[in-house]
Amino acid sequence: MKENKATILIVDDKVSNIYALEHLLTNDTRMFLNATSGSDALKIALSKKVDLIILDVQMPDMDGFEVAQMLKSNKRTKDIPILFASAEMKEQKSILKGLEEGAVDYLFKPLDPEVTKAKVAVLLKLELQRKELMEKNKALEKSSILINNCTDIICTIDSESLQFEEFNTAVCTILGYNTDEISGNKLSFFMANEDRDRIQTLRKSKKDKLSFETRIYCKDRSIKWLHWNISVSQGKWFANARDITELKHVEQIKNYLSTVVKQSNDAIYLHNDEGKIISWNQGAERIYGYSEQEAMNMKIWNIIPQHLFQETQIVIQRIVKGERIDSLETKRITKHGRVIDVLFSASILTDSDNNLKSIAINERDITERKLADEEIDRLNSNLLNNVEQLELANKELESFSYSVSHDLRAPLRALNGYAQIVEEEYGDHLQGDVIALFANIKRNSHKMGNLIDDLLEFSKLGKKTLKKSAVNMKELAEFVVDEMEKTVSGKAEIHIDNIPHAHADYSLIKQVLVNLISNALKYSCKAAHPKIEIGHYLDNNNAVYFVKDNGVGFNMEYKNKLFGVFQRLHSEKEFEGTGVGLAIVARIIDRHGGRIWAEAEVNKGASFYFSLSGERTLNDLKSETERELTKK
Repeated sequence: MKENKATILIVDDKVSNIYALEHLLTNDTRMFLNATSGSDALKIALSKKVDLIILDVQMPDMDGFEVAQMLKSNKRTKDIPILFASAEMKEQKSILKGLEEGAVDYLFKPLDPEVTKAKVAVLLKLELQRKELMEKNKALEKSSILINNCTDIICTIDSESLQFEEFNTAVCTILGYNTDEISGNKLSFFMANEDRDRIQTLRKSKKDKLSFETRIYCKDRSIKWLHWNISVSQGKWFANARDITELKHVEQIKNYLSTVVKQSNDAIYLHNDEGKIISWNQGAERIYGYSEQEAMNMKIWNIIPQHLFQETQIVIQRIVKGERIDSLETKRITKHGRVIDVLFSASILTDSDNNLKSIAINERDITERKLADEEIDRLNSNLLNNVEQLELANKELESFSYSVSHDLRAPLRALNGYAQIVEEEYGDHLQGDVIALFANIKRNSHKMGNLIDDLLEFSKLGKKTLKKSAVNMKELAEFVVDEMEKTVSGKAEIHIDNIPHAHADYSLIKQVLVNLISNALKYSCKAAHPKIEIGHYLDNNNAVYFVKDNGVGFNMEYKNKLFGVFQRLHSEKEFEGTGVGLAIVARIIDRHGGRIWAEAEVNKGASFYFSLSGERTLNDLKSETERELTKK
C-alpha cells in the first residue's frame, strides 16, 4: 500500500523565501502548499489537509502571531503543528510569545539547512504518530462499543485458575449477575457439576484452540447452554461464548418429534421429486410390509396401484408447486399385493434458499375404518327401517289399544247392566248358585273394565308431552300416602326419608309413587307388622329413589317379567290386580330417560329402585327449588 504524502504549508510574504524552503525540504514523501499572506494561509488551512505549517513572523497585513492565534482557536486547525520562521525576533520575549501562540519551535534566518531539515522531519514524524494514535484510539473505541454491545460473551480468563479477568456486559446480561459478582470468580463456579471435570480436562490439554458446550447456572438458578470458542495464548483464555439455550430446546423438540415420527403407527416417509424414497418409518413398515432397507431402494410407484399413476403424478405436481394436501382419500398397494384405503396428506420440505429438498408424506391405513363405516351405514339403514316399522307398529298398537278399549266398554256395560237387571227383577226367584254366577259376571266385568282403563292409560303414555319442573319428592310422597290412608283399609308403618327434589313431570312422577306405594301396601298387608320405607341414595351425585316393603317378595329368577304388560308373579286369588301397574311405572321412568329395577327375596320383602335423567345434578335441583321458594 502506497504511503500518503505529508503536506507542508509555507507562509511568507516573500515568494523567494517560499521557493528556497520548498527546494530545501523537497523529497518523495512530501507535497507543498504556499501562501503570501495570513488571510490566504487561513483559507488554505481550513480547506486543505495540512500536516505542518512553516509560518513567517513578520508579515505586513497580519503577522505570524495573529495567524497562529487564529489557527489555534479553530477546532479544525488547532492540532496542526506550527514552526515559526524569523530573521529579527530572536530575543527570549519574542520566542516565548510565539510559543504561547501555539508554535512548537523556531527557525531562524538565515536558515541552517541541516537544522531546518531535522526539525521539519521530527515534527512531521510526531504529527504522523499523533494521527496514527488518534486512529487507533477511534478503532479501540469502536471495538469497545462493539464488544460491549455484542450479545455474545467476550472475555479473558486465566488459563490456570479459570478466573474471569475482563468481560463484556453480555456476561452480566446472560448470567444475571452484576460485575462485582463475576469479577474474580472462576468459570467453574457457574457451571453445572457434571461439566466441571470436563473443563479441567480441557484446561490441562494444552491445546491452543478449544471448542465445547457447557451448562451454566444463572443467578435465578435457571440453566443456560453456552457454546465456547477459545484461543489460548500467554496463559490466557481469549473466549467467545454464545447462548444456545433456545437452539438446544429446538434440538430436543426435533429429536422428540423425530422419535415420534419414527415410532408413529401412521406411514410417514419422504421422497424426492423423482419419487425415490429417502425416509421410511415403522408405521410405513407395518402398513406396507416393506422394511426400511427395502423401501430405500424403491420409488413410490411400488406402492401405488397402476390405475392411479396419472392421478398421483398430478397430485405430486401440485405439491411441488407449494400446495399442501390434507386428508385425501386414495388407495395404495402393499408388498403382498393387497389394495388398501389410506388417508393421504403431503407437503414439501425446502432448504434455506427455498429449494425443494423432499416431499413429506403422511398416510393412515383406513381400510378397516372404511369397512366399519360401510357396516355402520348398513346397520343404520337397517335400524332406520326397523325404527320406521316400529313406529308404524306402535301407532297401529296404540290405535288398536284405543279402539279395543272403547269398543269393549259398550258390551261390558251392557253385560253388567243386564246382570244387574236380572238380579233386581228376578232375584227372589233365583237359586243360590245362580245368584253366585251373576255376582261373578258383575265382578269379572268390573275387573275387565279396570283392565281396559289401565291398558288405555298405558297406551296414552307414549303420546303425552313431558312438562318437567322441580318436584318436591318428599311432599309428593307424603301427599300420596295421606290419600291412600284415607281409602285403604289396614295400617302399615310408613317412613318417608328426607328425599331430594327431582326434575320431572309432576303428574307422571306422582303416578309412579302411587303405583309403587300401593303395590308395597298390597304385598305387605299380610305381614304381622307391615313396614314401608320411601328413601333414596346418591350415585355420582344423582339421586336413586326407592320404595321398600317387608311383604311377600318374589323370586328374583322372574325379575325380567316384572315390568311387562299383564305380567304377574302372584295369583289373582292371593292379590288382586291387572298386571299393568308396573308396566306403566317402567314406561314413565323410560320417558324421563331413567331406569327402574327391583330386588327381592321370597317372604322377606321387595325393593323397587328408580333414577331419572342425569341432565341436572342434585345441587342444581336444590338451587332451583330454593329460587322458587324465594320467589314465593
